[in-house]
Amino acid sequence: MTGEDIDEWLDSWVENHHLSWGSPRQAAQSCLAEAARAGISERDLNAATGGDLIAYLEEEAAAIAEASGAAPADF
Repeated sequence: MTGEDIDEWLDSWVENHHLSWGSPRQAAQSCLAEAARAGISERDLNAATGGDLIAYLEEEAAAIAEASGAAPADF
């Protein structure tokens, strides 16, 4: 998978799960597990998120909240 493929996968994962991903740590664990099933290594996923998956998901939640008011309550 290319870096672009991983970015697209990650964007899709966030779109599909942002309403039900629980706490940032739970979201990261779920994302890592699904990435592994999709053949994406933890190293590649971390590279796509700038090295901090939890911080990346928190930023995505904030952006979603700002755009739609639909961010998860635990974030």
